Amino acid sequence: MRTPQSLVHRVMAVGVGMFALWQLFFLLAANLMNGVPRRPGPGDLHPLRHPFQEYGSFTDVEPVQRAADMAGNVLDIWAELSGQEQGWKMFVPGIPPYSLFTAVEFRFPDGEVVQIRSEFEPSDLHNPPVRPPLLRNRMYNFESQFTLPGWYSCPESLALHPTMWSEDLPKAVQDQHLQMIAWIKWRVSQYLAAHPDRSTPSEVILLYRFIPSPLPNEPCEWTQPVTERPYARWLPFVTPESGYLPIEAYDPITNQYVRFPVEGTR
Repeated sequence: MRTPQSLVHRVMAVGVGMFALWQLFFLLAANLMNGVPRRPGPGDLHPLRHPFQEYGSFTDVEPVQRAADMAGNVLDIWAELSGQEQGWKMFVPGIPPYSLFTAVEFRFPDGEVVQIRSEFEPSDLHNPPVRPPLLRNRMYNFESQFTLPGWYSCPESLALHPTMWSEDLPKAVQDQHLQMIAWIKWRVSQYLAAHPDRSTPSEVILLYRFIPSPLPNEPCEWTQPVTERPYARWLPFVTPESGYLPIEAYDPITNQYVRFPVEGTR
């Protein structure tokens, strides 16, 4: 005969079962809630930082809208506490109608400027070829980390949220300056190896290239003009003795570069 389980074991079994049911409900509800327009909650000071969530109101019935807002806040709190943010809004309205690639611009002491674009940017924008998946995937992901902070910083968004972008973009450069400097140095070393007659550039600009992509009802050709904007600038001859990092961030609101002091200095 089976020995009856203790009360503690029964409570634990019921708790595990309820947790599993809650997780199944959460995964479905959190993804569905992304498409339900709701008013920003306390943690949504800048809705553009949460591009997967639809913001607004879907009904004039206040109790219904309030219930949706509260349900979304509860799901968000659990998602943040458990590290399960749900962001699968990949094929619905909300994705910017352009592609964003990086480019580096070498500026030499003699005044010459050389621009090298990302190898992942299509060479033929009028008829872009299909890119096989998983090829050079590590390089693609390392390079794309520098585009993530600026994906939604189109001119329209800059005009609507100038204070946010003026703070967020420089902070992203400061947070990633070690990876960015290493990547830029690697690009410079590649160029100098192929051009041994050239000296180290006096500065290197990391550019954003916004390439408008066609909408589903438009011809499959990228015919709109490309927009370029600086994101960061590496100054190879700046030393720690100057008190500043050798990389600066471009503020698209003031159209000026922002310097960062070396940690421990002013």
